[in-house]
Amino acid sequence: MTDPLIDPLTDPLTGPLPDPPTGHWYPVPVQPQQAYQYQQPGRLLVPQSRQPVPVEHRPAPVPADSFEPVHPALVAEAEPVRVSVDNNRCHIYGICQQEAPEVFRISEGGSLHYTRSVPAEFAAQARQAVRCCPMQAIAIRGGDAPGGGSADGRSPVRPLRSGAAARTSRRRIVVAGGGLAGLSAATRLRDRGFDGELVLVGEEARRPYSRPPLSKQYLAGALGGADLTFRADETLDAHWLLDTRLVGLDVERRTLELRGGERLPYDGLVLATGVDAKRLPEAPVFSDRVRTIRTLEDAEAVRRAMHAARAHHVVILGGGFVGCELACTAREHGMDVTLVVHSAPLLRRVLGKQVGTVVGDIQRRAGVDVRLGTEITDWLDHGDVLRLRLDDGAVLDCDFVVLGLGSEPRTEWLRGSGLDVSDGVLCDPTCHAVDQWGRSHPNIVAAGDVARWPNARFDAQPRRVEHLIHAVEMGQHAADSLLRGPDRAARFTPVPRFWSEQHGTRIQAVGSPALGKEVEVVEGSLRSERFLARYTRPTEYGPQTVAVVAFDMPLELLAYRDEIGRTRPHARIASRRRRR
Repeated sequence: MTDPLIDPLTDPLTGPLPDPPTGHWYPVPVQPQQAYQYQQPGRLLVPQSRQPVPVEHRPAPVPADSFEPVHPALVAEAEPVRVSVDNNRCHIYGICQQEAPEVFRISEGGSLHYTRSVPAEFAAQARQAVRCCPMQAIAIRGGDAPGGGSADGRSPVRPLRSGAAARTSRRRIVVAGGGLAGLSAATRLRDRGFDGELVLVGEEARRPYSRPPLSKQYLAGALGGADLTFRADETLDAHWLLDTRLVGLDVERRTLELRGGERLPYDGLVLATGVDAKRLPEAPVFSDRVRTIRTLEDAEAVRRAMHAARAHHVVILGGGFVGCELACTAREHGMDVTLVVHSAPLLRRVLGKQVGTVVGDIQRRAGVDVRLGTEITDWLDHGDVLRLRLDDGAVLDCDFVVLGLGSEPRTEWLRGSGLDVSDGVLCDPTCHAVDQWGRSHPNIVAAGDVARWPNARFDAQPRRVEHLIHAVEMGQHAADSLLRGPDRAARFTPVPRFWSEQHGTRIQAVGSPALGKEVEVVEGSLRSERFLARYTRPTEYGPQTVAVVAFDMPLELLAYRDEIGRTRPHARIASRRRRR
């Protein structure tokens, strides 16, 4: 007997998916995914043996033109849609044009133009643009909404089925995590025709929402909580278990353990629990003056401290994007801001030293007191003031501290499950979860911030990526991989994309700048703070472009997305003949 979740060719509900793309995707030699043979004792598919696979070596450099532009596979829609853009929210990042160039376009003057009535052939791309918009500035109406409903409230083309009794399949897929990656996976499962029971388990008490505006627009009061809710997948046909904490996973019995002792069986599982904000062990745990900002509740607490308490001085610990954006918001409200950063310069780990120095100049010019290469050694909460001592002997008195120290994957509940959770959930190239013995599990996939997997566009090193667009695309790919099974699933090879805004300067990136060894300014200049920087690293096949970062050049950046991962052949040195 074949499990329909693993072999969808025999499944009338899911139907066949397109074959994985062929062609050169490895810029460097990579150990391919190992093949496993599976037995089926009862319902559980257990890896039994591994077939040795030789390491693949390429005899010659991979030519740049062998790389086709990679865009996420979308499910075509049969009806036209209408789109609209809220100009008060739109920040002209250009992400919508990347997703649907036939619908959205940035003019030479920097304004956004779009087609209101979108033909059916471009409806799926327009809906993807709605999903990826960080400000949720795009609204979409009409068409076949994902999950079986209709986006404008009309009678759905495919009838909604709520409850196990109304379903033609008794299978159940559980999505562990109530964020964007989980929502994206759940929507794709319905798009692909999965008609079984779909359950989403989320620890927060609200539906998925956009997190990037928490440190900027929400904190400043420009957006409310309802404005952040994702718009593209509102009609999803699923059971929502919100305000529900996960405490364990039994892989052998295919069961999730919930708080209170409840058990939730599954046939397929999507792990998308995201990350938590890091805290310092020495920081006061119960002090109201020390905050993190990861959830909407966190942001609300910081906003109350900024407005209701009429705070005057805030110390932000951490020089990443969250810390820098918090500094921007606090300065806009007239607060004194001190940015304490252990490393130097700002955003060094993400953008490198040269570009990070530009960010530091922008922050200082806006009045932020940037303390680089220092850390807090002592915390004293006096009730009316929080006193901090730095390792250089300086003392800071402030109203509150916000920790922007990065994140930690939410995997504590998976300890003891047998899965490899050393730094997030380890996955193979298709997004299937890998256990501590190196075996891929065909009925478990992971997506979003919590997943660590090898992106063959770069190399074979598993890494985590924490960006909004990545959560959308990996959730979709993980759902496809779950339905197809490891043997038919394609590798997940996205081009990471992210953005930020620092005191009015738009920073955007495609690729992974942290992988770069050399940085070249290809347009503009660092001094003008308006430029394009290309990040490359050497490989045996020539320099590989791993990222391009743009400062206030959203339109110019569009031309560089498809270069990511490509290599340029080594320059040939003409040999000189010896004179006799």
